[in-house]
Amino acid sequence: MTIKRLLTSLVKMVIVLWVLATITFILMKSTPGDPVNQILHVGDANVSKSAIEATRVHYGLNDSWWVQYGRWLGNILQLDFGTSYQTGRPVIQEIGFYTPPTLTIAILTIIVVMAVALPLGVLAARYPNGHLDRTIRILTSVTVSLPSFFLGMLLLHVFALRLKILPVSGYGSISQLVLPVIAMSVGMSAYYVRLMRAHVIDLYRSREVAASRLRGLSERYIFFTDVLKPALVPIVTILGLSIGSLIGGTVVIENVFGIPGLGQFLVDSIRARDYPVIQGIVLMLGLMVVLANLASDAIVLLLDPKQRYMRQSRNVEAAEKATLEVSS
Repeated sequence: MTIKRLLTSLVKMVIVLWVLATITFILMKSTPGDPVNQILHVGDANVSKSAIEATRVHYGLNDSWWVQYGRWLGNILQLDFGTSYQTGRPVIQEIGFYTPPTLTIAILTIIVVMAVALPLGVLAARYPNGHLDRTIRILTSVTVSLPSFFLGMLLLHVFALRLKILPVSGYGSISQLVLPVIAMSVGMSAYYVRLMRAHVIDLYRSREVAASRLRGLSERYIFFTDVLKPALVPIVTILGLSIGSLIGGTVVIENVFGIPGLGQFLVDSIRARDYPVIQGIVLMLGLMVVLANLASDAIVLLLDPKQRYMRQSRNVEAAEKATLEVSS
């Protein structure tokens, strides 16, 4: 059954990518303006009509949409996204250059969020309504609604411009990643702290824990087997569903801190109407999201292969409960 579920997720991933590719193609073709103007930089130089027509023939722009779509989709299957209008280099090479910063920030953010949220959520749940729990709930209530771009600009102003203890922008050293990762992590950590707290409290009140205590099992065993492991299942599930917003936040943060990642590259390409690059970046971001969801499904199956679907309904209810607590 495990292999069947993973194959089902893989098929869904392919369908999502195909739909995303189709929507991207339609949007790019519906955008006003002639791509030839960007390819030949018509506004910057005198270009003959014959050169314009030759370029249209070369790129197949005179063909019908369906022919262009089929050719473009076939090229994508061969990892050929075309060439950039700005640099003339293959889009796949450009994307390969700008992807590492985006992935690095996203992965570090997930690591920091889990390192902060899991222990704090457990501590708050172990002593509900105590001083520590109340302090954690107040802090998370304040930070959960902070937009990452606002926090990023605030951190930039304080630690880079005023105190000058961290770099203003760039990518290449650990110090240049500190502020972007903090800006991305604060709001997410607050949400997952509240989520983890709600799940752990719910599990400690469950029949499974009560039965384990009646059997005389140690609290350590109960915590790791009956509480922590089941609590991680909804956390991983919801984290997988949140990858899209995480990637979107990374795109924004890159522009705040001047990091040469996919986000900044996408903004520059939109301004230059570099359609092949825009299409390639959108597909790459979509691929990251669906791969992250596939990895999330695989981890959930490893944590709880027998009761995954039964617990998913509980996960949604617990997530809604935690969300209500966050907003209260």
